[in-house]
Amino acid sequence: MMRKRKGIIFMTLLSAVLFCALLITISRSPLADIGPNANQFGSSGMWISIGMVLVFYLLPLIIYWLGIDIMRFVLALFCGGGLLINSSIIVAVLVIAKFKDISAIYIASITGLCLAAIIVNILWFFIAFRSPSAKDNPNQTVLP
Repeated sequence: MMRKRKGIIFMTLLSAVLFCALLITISRSPLADIGPNANQFGSSGMWISIGMVLVFYLLPLIIYWLGIDIMRFVLALFCGGGLLINSSIIVAVLVIAKFKDISAIYIASITGLCLAAIIVNILWFFIAFRSPSAKDNPNQTVLP
């Protein structure tokens, strides 16, 4: 059980770091020039976005770390949202790149970060909701 808890905490923190890196990468790209509400690199909007992401990740994670196991389901909602957001960003970047001159390095880095976050979030679900094996559960009897 403790191994599962550590895995959930690690994967949640990794997901948060990837999401923040994605926000920073997008704010440095030409995508930051699209629309009046886009965050420019170093702007207060970028830092507010990063702060909000960290609050949404860390607050439930801290509550989970304190032993409230039900927060695992709240974290699952956020991971599901992360899967949707990252998938949408990949599609949006590829569509926008058709109509706007965006460097291939930005497209590759944004897409790569999104794919990494998708993989991490999928792995998070496997770690959080896998059934315990016999060696992880000392109360379970293993028959030969």
